[in-house]
Amino acid sequence: MFDMAIISTAASSVKGAMEIAKFLKDSSDSLEKAEVKLKLAYLIESLADIKTKMADIKEALLESEQEKQELKNALEIKTKLQFEMPYYWANKDDGTKDGPFCQLCYDKEKKLIRLQDEKNGEWRCLSCRVYFRDKNYIETILETEYNSGWD
Repeated sequence: MFDMAIISTAASSVKGAMEIAKFLKDSSDSLEKAEVKLKLAYLIESLADIKTKMADIKEALLESEQEKQELKNALEIKTKLQFEMPYYWANKDDGTKDGPFCQLCYDKEKKLIRLQDEKNGEWRCLSCRVYFRDKNYIETILETEYNSGWD
């Protein structure tokens, strides 16, 4: 997550570097060479610190943007998702449905895993290996039993 302490530290480093640069500019004639080299070393150190802190800020901003995009995507999926026992369907923009998707995988991990049609109302998730049976499964069994002469 984005840390305001990183920005504060970077700003402090910038201020310190500017103070050293101003000091060197205002008193370069009166300083000894060793003193100038020492101040330049502090300046270089401050600038390196600033560079590191700015990289941290950039990384934090990228992570924040990625997290924001993931949340937007999850919200968009959630608004389009519809549960119809025993699985989920996604409503497309054109009014049609996409799916079905595994109820267990979505509820546990927020992953939309498409179910595989095993025919006659039975569906299988290739991710969690669970089988789902919808109302067509029972109708198929009843029809098969009826057609076989079992009343």
